[in-house]
Amino acid sequence: MAGARLRLLQRRPGAHGACVSARSIQGYRGYSTPATQAADPSPASDPKGEGAQGKKERPPGTYIIWAMEAIGATAAFIYYLHLYTDLLKPKVEERLNPDKYTPFTLVEREPLTGDTTRFRFRINRPRFNEELEQLADGIIAQGAWALDVKDHLVQTYRTYTPVDYVVATEVDDERGLREGYCDLVVKRYPGGSLSRFLHNTQVGDRVEMRGPILTWPYSPNKYRRLYMVAGGTGIAPMYQLIDRILGDPADLATQVSLLYGSQSEADIIYREQLDELAKRHPERLSIKYLVDRGPASAAQPGRPDARSVGEFVGGFDKSKDVVLVCGPDPMMAAVSGMRPIGPTQGPLRGCLRDLGLAPKNVFKF
Repeated sequence: MAGARLRLLQRRPGAHGACVSARSIQGYRGYSTPATQAADPSPASDPKGEGAQGKKERPPGTYIIWAMEAIGATAAFIYYLHLYTDLLKPKVEERLNPDKYTPFTLVEREPLTGDTTRFRFRINRPRFNEELEQLADGIIAQGAWALDVKDHLVQTYRTYTPVDYVVATEVDDERGLREGYCDLVVKRYPGGSLSRFLHNTQVGDRVEMRGPILTWPYSPNKYRRLYMVAGGTGIAPMYQLIDRILGDPADLATQVSLLYGSQSEADIIYREQLDELAKRHPERLSIKYLVDRGPASAAQPGRPDARSVGEFVGGFDKSKDVVLVCGPDPMMAAVSGMRPIGPTQGPLRGCLRDLGLAPKNVFKF
């Protein structure tokens, strides 16, 4: 039987049509490995001593060490986020935004005169300046700036110039922010919607504001002298600029002259701060106060008109100087002409036109 089987295999074609010989079959058998031999290795072929399961026993405490390493790495990452980012801090609100109205909390109010009050609003900044702060700082750096203040009850707004804007240098680590403030000086008018709204606001209330808004571009040493004509709360943009110019170490050549009219000496707003600045910079800041009525120790009787303004700008240089005007409507009409609502200045009128000044020499806030 074996010989017959062998002959039958010799006649069966191979993979390529060739006959498979008995020698070839024997050769294949010689090189084959029994299945039992591969599945049952001898102890000599296991040099690592891993045993039948092929796994090595790990030293005691290995997983504890791994867990401690993972905890340490996580703690280090959290510390990094806390130290160098604000990702783990609550969202910072009450930030200046020139593109939309933001609610700000009134933290202080101080009566300055019988009808004028200083309102201090909280302004926050993240510990690390973000794109919003860079945008706001860029606008403020360009010159005089203001805020649009909205009465949310009737959806109207009015633009006010902050007299002060301060950002704290110390960081509140718990909240991840620097708390600052800005001050608005507002006179209450019987028919003024926004002024009445603000004067009815109490500490802790929130008021929607948008800004900063650039109102007058200014760069250090651009002018030889700034002639400022102000009345009442029109001192706000003037004081902002005076404080900015005299506090800028890069702006040492600019001089400022201020003609400031008020109803009485008691109604001179920010007089203490103005006198202190004039005392510290006598060679760069000169101030002349005018009052309509009552006794005055350092102010002169009168108001900004053709005579007083003519004397005030007597040394005006059209190529190097500029006149800034801000005040109540009657004063504006007499000195420079009214400024229309909107970005335009309107035609130059009043005593400044009569004195021969051109529109490019005058800016109306």
